[in-house]
Amino acid sequence: MKIIAAVIGTGVGQKHIEAIDKFKKSRVNIICEKDKKKIKLLKKKFPRKYIVNDENKIFKDKSINLVSIASYDNYHFKQIKKCIKFKKHIIVEKPMCLTENN
Repeated sequence: MKIIAAVIGTGVGQKHIEAIDKFKKSRVNIICEKDKKKIKLLKKKFPRKYIVNDENKIFKDKSINLVSIASYDNYHFKQIKKCIKFKKHIIVEKPMCLTENN
């Protein structure tokens, strides 16, 4: 099985990109980042990757079968739920959730 991944957040997420791309049968196609300054840098560092600022493009893309969540902690729960809804495999940075209720 070929793993086609997306990464949300590019602080520690850049390490996720590098790790996923190291495996022969996996690659990151989409990177999601909201910070405009970081987007400019990412386009230079990863010229072959599709860089977006709207995470929903990841969830709607049927070719993406793995999402690595490295966004701010308060977004993790919402993004995990979207991954489940859109049948994506998940890697998530800690903490997975901030409270027992989410």
